[in-house]
Amino acid sequence: MEPNPEPPCTVDAGRLTQLISLLSCGDLDEHEIARITDICLQAVSEPAQTLQTHYGAEAARVAQYDPAGVLAFIIFIELEDYFAVSDTVDELYEQVIDAFEQPLLPDYPYDDNNFQTIADFFRWVDQQLLIHHPKYCLINFGESYTHDFQVVLVHRSTTQEILSLCGQMQLKAELS
Repeated sequence: MEPNPEPPCTVDAGRLTQLISLLSCGDLDEHEIARITDICLQAVSEPAQTLQTHYGAEAARVAQYDPAGVLAFIIFIELEDYFAVSDTVDELYEQVIDAFEQPLLPDYPYDDNNFQTIADFFRWVDQQLLIHHPKYCLINFGESYTHDFQVVLVHRSTTQEILSLCGQMQLKAELS
């Protein structure tokens, strides 16, 4: 989904709370989700000030060069441990591997792959997840301003709900 160039003028707290819970695979307690939701809601009316207060001057620049990306940026920063971010697909895949203790995902096929495109790589990763961890899949979420890839591992059963919530809040998200 392509993001709207303008920030959303209203964001429903209930939808935002649900999205944060789903992106964290239900791991966060209600107080942490409420804290993140509150920051996002503050950012709707005062994006630069909210980013400055919570994340510093460099983060506040996001409100200038990507006002529509502020909410996704906050969610990424707050849920960073749930994301894999990299400039290369092999490094990205290593981060996905690290998300699981057992069963292990296979190593990246450096010498034995037929990836012609990034989509081929993501299809292969999805196949590995279906075989080894069928409960999970990857979603491209937000915009990484420093890396080529920014994905989050989510429960496969909630994918459509996540994408729908992102669409309703004008957040950039799509299946990997």
